[in-house]
Amino acid sequence: MLTWRAFLNPLNKFPGPFPARLGNLWFSTHVSKSDAYYKLQALHQKHGKIVRIGSNDLSIIDPTIMEAANGRNSEVMKGWWYDNDYPLSSMHTTRSKILHEKRRRVWAPAFSEKAVRDYETRIGGYTDLLVNKVAARKGQPIDTRLWFNLYSFDAMALLAFGKDYRMLEKGEKHWALDLLDEGMQPLAFFLPGWMFRLLTKIPGAAAGFQKVVKFCVDELSWRVQNAGEADKKGSSDMMSWILKAYQGVDRPDKDPMLRADARLIIVAGSDTTAATFTYLFYHLAKNPEFVEKLREELRPLVSGTWSDKDINQAQYLNGCINEALRMHPPVPSGVQRQMPPQGMEVDRRHVPGGTIFYMPQYVMGRDAGIYPDPDSFVPERWYSKPEMIKHKDAFAPFSMGPFGCIGKSPALMELRTVTARLVTRFDMSLAPGEDGTRLLHETRDHFTVDPGHIDLVFKEV
Repeated sequence: MLTWRAFLNPLNKFPGPFPARLGNLWFSTHVSKSDAYYKLQALHQKHGKIVRIGSNDLSIIDPTIMEAANGRNSEVMKGWWYDNDYPLSSMHTTRSKILHEKRRRVWAPAFSEKAVRDYETRIGGYTDLLVNKVAARKGQPIDTRLWFNLYSFDAMALLAFGKDYRMLEKGEKHWALDLLDEGMQPLAFFLPGWMFRLLTKIPGAAAGFQKVVKFCVDELSWRVQNAGEADKKGSSDMMSWILKAYQGVDRPDKDPMLRADARLIIVAGSDTTAATFTYLFYHLAKNPEFVEKLREELRPLVSGTWSDKDINQAQYLNGCINEALRMHPPVPSGVQRQMPPQGMEVDRRHVPGGTIFYMPQYVMGRDAGIYPDPDSFVPERWYSKPEMIKHKDAFAPFSMGPFGCIGKSPALMELRTVTARLVTRFDMSLAPGEDGTRLLHETRDHFTVDPGHIDLVFKEV
């Protein structure tokens, strides 16, 4: 077997470190510092658009792969990684396109335009509270990552389950935030599926992962048991929409798919939004001219009572958000896919059927062949400088196609409205002694990005 992998495997035509030919554990040990996004970038800089990272695994940054792999008519499937949760299987982790489409229809009402407008109203109190907490600091340094985590987790809990953790109010983390961080860590190492599943069965080996699963199931059970009370209040949280598909079912919280969906809502609805806020405000604090341009654009739009519909077409605001997502994508190393049986042509080379591959968004976002001057934060590239985007399909921070993130609309609503509130009221700068090094050097890739620490100063205008 090792001889075949080392010398006869058709994937040997693709460049990469020789040990990667022999098995997947080479890459797992190579990313032991939870920095897969960074290691993949180095590999692509050395070897080109397609890199061998395992015995049957490639990393691909040719932008033409995006539509071919994610388009509606694509025959590409999700890879074995999505079976790691078995028997739990969420809308995100199911590998069946038919089942995914059916499940997405269950979720769809919870993410309709009407529902998202209602969510904006419901979390408005948290946005007010965040702004007031920032103002109360009176120009003292703020642990920005912490406060955006408090906001995002509070908002997620309210929108997902109709629950209030009061983290913003108290100014301190709910214990579940640290639990989520611990539980996501095993996903950092690109472990072979059999090894990941084995670890989760060994007491203590992946205790955080199992605790996260239990926490999410407990939150779901709480919501199901309090459904009657929530309905009396006219609650329209996400779970209320999803539970409509379970009418007549005695204990829907026992359904493995609904349990997995609960975890999906919690992780996707909190971690990723908080991370994007953190990186976005790092760039704004470094570049006060960006803040002034945002104010010039937003002030005519946010006079009096306003909502996201008044600012959702603001070009510079959306450009800033897109730049943060390009440079610091929520899922930096990409998602796992499997070639169809007939394989596929990529970069004028045939990739054999059954090959596992990744499309790392971080590496694509920093590729000068896709985004000229990739390490510069240039919001205008998204509306007035189209020459600075060579391949539009490469930008997929929420994935794309049938498997694209269904929560994109509420996430962007939060990003726009909170950013607008903060930049129109505060100047922001790096705290004394802060240069952003901790934020960037401490960033970890736990499948979703986990930013390092950064302290910023907010002063009222």
